[in-house]
Amino acid sequence: MAITDSTLTPSKPGRVWLVIGFSLLIYAVLGNWLVLPGYRRFLERGGSDGGVGFDLGLIWGATRTILWMLSFHLGALCLAIAALAARGDEIRAFRRWFTSGAALWIILWAIPTLPGPYVAFFAATGIAILSAIVAAFVTAMANAARDGSFFSPFKSGHWLIASFFFFALATWDMCGLGSVGGILHPTENVRSASQSLVVAQTTKLIVELAFAWGLLAIAAIPDKTVRRISGFPMPGSRV
Repeated sequence: MAITDSTLTPSKPGRVWLVIGFSLLIYAVLGNWLVLPGYRRFLERGGSDGGVGFDLGLIWGATRTILWMLSFHLGALCLAIAALAARGDEIRAFRRWFTSGAALWIILWAIPTLPGPYVAFFAATGIAILSAIVAAFVTAMANAARDGSFFSPFKSGHWLIASFFFFALATWDMCGLGSVGGILHPTENVRSASQSLVVAQTTKLIVELAFAWGLLAIAAIPDKTVRRISGFPMPGSRV
């Protein structure tokens, strides 16, 4: 079947999500000059302005900071939804589950501190990531040897989009460890004030990498196998 011009044009909902996503990402970048300096000064004062009672300036600054901290994650989610929307109703169930799961993760990500034990968690998650990395490369190699393609875009493309989403979050959080966490500005007061934040951010980072590599490994699994273990119908499949 010939490809028409209409197939190359994103749907209207996809374009809306795309514009919203780009707008949020622009704010995420601008926040480095509009929000981050004030947040650093807040940390340097030990996380308090020294006053009591209602402080409109503090509330406004906290609101802008929270919105800025979430802007990249929400923007990346909007871009992912826009990309998935291009497939239309074929993957509606997948899109809904992905959106719900991604939104839940963003809510959990917004929690400032996370409980331990961190060493055991990092060790277990590291093993899971290592397993997913091996599975992704070995399965892709087997696919290429069988039919000449590492991934089938019409069968596993939406799993790749989900994987890219979490890779994007992990990339942004790595940048945040340097800018927000005080690693690039190692004065003693900033470092001590942001220690719990650094630990929490690093924990969230490794979770995002585990999700990303896990979804990438699933994307490399042959279509019929993915369909059987996930329950999501794959367009163009035959059983």
